[in-house]
Amino acid sequence: MQLDNPAWLALSGEQRDFGLVGERAARYQVDVSPIAAVADQSVEALRELAGFVEPGQAVAVVDPGEPPEGLWRIATVVPLTQWYCPDPVREQETDLDWVELGDAEASEMYRLVKETDPGPFERRTHLLGDYVGVIRDGNLVAMAGERICLPGYREVSAVCTDPEFTGRGFAQVLVREIALRQQRLGCVPFLHVRIGSPAERQASRVYEKVGFVRRKDVGMSILVRL
Repeated sequence: MQLDNPAWLALSGEQRDFGLVGERAARYQVDVSPIAAVADQSVEALRELAGFVEPGQAVAVVDPGEPPEGLWRIATVVPLTQWYCPDPVREQETDLDWVELGDAEASEMYRLVKETDPGPFERRTHLLGDYVGVIRDGNLVAMAGERICLPGYREVSAVCTDPEFTGRGFAQVLVREIALRQQRLGCVPFLHVRIGSPAERQASRVYEKVGFVRRKDVGMSILVRL
């Protein structure tokens, strides 16, 4: 199924312009995302990926297989759960005043992500899709958007809320808006949750309310180029 290796299908397809892409390996540009991908778990794929990564630099790869000696070091493996929304998004009444986010809000988006740590996000990640957010007193306090996009599927990502504004339902409204847009395009929304993160339980409840169901557990290896 496509969701078993979404980053590879995205980078070798519609998001090719945002990455460095070979025959069996690819990675997003450094200022877009640290995510990389291999077409299979072969040694050849990981050798090709090494050609896109500078020594000392790290990339995040889902299920890469055993890295060849002398090229890679596994710094850690981050456990994730993958969720998707196969049915129409559940209805929700709201009067929340959210806004579209773009280049003008890029620095604020980057600040919020670094303060809340929802997952990998760089200076140009917002170019990968739509982003919406909530602004209070001139500051961005919540947001959600898109990252990995492949035929038939689009990822909901960078879902985060300033700790001072949690519990107000911001995330649920924003995730629902992004997922609705994806379904209108004929795509199935999907996302990932970091197992053991402080927000795991709360995030899972939010996604369930929108209509997401848990699909599988995956391991994201953080590979450091030697």
